[in-house]
Amino acid sequence: MIHLHKSKLSANELIWNGLIFLAVFVTALEAPFSFTYKTNIQIWQLWSDSIISLIFIADVIYQIRERYFKTHRHGQKAKSNSALWWSMIAIDIMASVPYDVITYSFDLHGYQIFGLFRLLRLARVARLYALMSNLALVPKFVRVTMLFCVSIMVIHWIACGWSMIHPDQLKNITTHYIKSLYWTVTTLTTIGYGDITPTTTIGRLYTMPIMILGVGVYGFVIANVTRLFTTADRYKEKSKERLNDVATFMKYYNIPDRLQGQVFGYYNHLINKRLTENDTTIIADLPLALQHELQTYMNMRLIRTVPLFKNCSHSCLKDVASALEQKSYSPGKNIIRIGESGNEMFMIGHGTVDIIFSDGTVVATLHEGQIFGEAALLKETMRNADVRAQNYCDLYILKKEDFTKIIEKHPDLLESMQQITSRRSTDRRKAA
Repeated sequence: MIHLHKSKLSANELIWNGLIFLAVFVTALEAPFSFTYKTNIQIWQLWSDSIISLIFIADVIYQIRERYFKTHRHGQKAKSNSALWWSMIAIDIMASVPYDVITYSFDLHGYQIFGLFRLLRLARVARLYALMSNLALVPKFVRVTMLFCVSIMVIHWIACGWSMIHPDQLKNITTHYIKSLYWTVTTLTTIGYGDITPTTTIGRLYTMPIMILGVGVYGFVIANVTRLFTTADRYKEKSKERLNDVATFMKYYNIPDRLQGQVFGYYNHLINKRLTENDTTIIADLPLALQHELQTYMNMRLIRTVPLFKNCSHSCLKDVASALEQKSYSPGKNIIRIGESGNEMFMIGHGTVDIIFSDGTVVATLHEGQIFGEAALLKETMRNADVRAQNYCDLYILKKEDFTKIIEKHPDLLESMQQITSRRSTDRRKAA
């Protein structure tokens, strides 16, 4: 049972409600088919009916237990919609009865309509739909799956209805059902080839509302599927619009190519690294403690790709990400100067930096995801090269005092750092 004040489903709730929906879906297909074609109850139907009944019984017990817990243990008063809640429980209890098992056990095969009481389980579809409408966050595959299954159920019911008013070929059930299904699909989709047409008054009366319904159903399905996919690409489309606006801006003010390249490069960085353009405003409305924790997880996504932290544990990554400080540098600005006392390491989130020796030689160019200045975390050292921003750079800084605290808890990080530093020292000696 899901509470509508929630914004999203937990994994357990998703699985349990998915199981109930599957049980309802099986019943919605099997019960009308058995009633229409008056088939004998098979062993698999007995097992299916028993398992579905047990699922509904377990859910009813859980719902009653949850309500008891709220009203008695928490001292909450019963809500004003108590009568509605008990009505829904009564329907669930009736839906929990294994009608196929009873029909088979008491030899009630002449009363196929008795099995239609299983369709009371369909009430759960309406409640699940209401749940999905009230939840803010529902996985896309859940919405698509529900839409697909409900569409299949509607088509199946209409096909069974057509079979009931045209029972002339019931000797071959498979062929008759496929023909009914074929008529239903061509009619609902407004294609209507005309090779299967109603020949009786009741058939024509049945067909006319199905035709009208088809226009709405077809449009509803197409609209929902389209909306699901357009919503998924909403941020990308807005990003493209933003880049088009930027391009128009550049052209209008005659911005030099060099500066245009830097601006577009930074926008591409934001598009590729952010989930939405509102990443910063999403967390800005939260309390500072929550902002800091969310920023930590955003930083973890950045450093997880850095070789230094590749083999670190989750807790180690979290500690490092929490200690990082972000700082931006303009093109040509020195980040590190020769002779300075080093007490911090830098990670490049965006941009490019040049490593420059005292004679002006650029010995290396570092890009996004790379680190520099790491030797200062291991020992007292003086910077032996300038590091200069080649373009607009976003850097993440890890201070020595924070690093010292982290390696006390995670000594494997110290070993990884020593290996990286030793390898770089060897490479620089070879280059010299």
